[in-house]
Amino acid sequence: MSIEMINEYGAQAVRVAIEEHSVLLEAPELDAVIERLSLLRAAMRPEIPKEPSRTHQYVIEMDPCWHTEKHPLYEGAVLFLRHSGLGWAGFALPTHSLSTLSKALNQHLEALEETHALMN
Repeated sequence: MSIEMINEYGAQAVRVAIEEHSVLLEAPELDAVIERLSLLRAAMRPEIPKEPSRTHQYVIEMDPCWHTEKHPLYEGAVLFLRHSGLGWAGFALPTHSLSTLSKALNQHLEALEETHALMN
């Protein structure tokens, strides 16, 4: 299988080739494939590990767009994060997870503030 970006007559597309068959996918079609593959992967075993690997080199999105809103069905919030290649992903966080996340982020902020205070 090969996957490559091509510029067919000015419009960008991705060519996916398997043996002698290939298909060109434009951005909306590619988005649909990525979303469908993520749903299929979520149902597969083994599941995605609960903790990130310390040896894998992840693609890190710098300063991503984000949005939060109240969850309509239970106490908590929905956190949306935008990845430039994968799109928007939503995470429903119950109240206890919101509290834990808030504490973890505040610890990072406090450490940064301490570092800045030592440097000044």
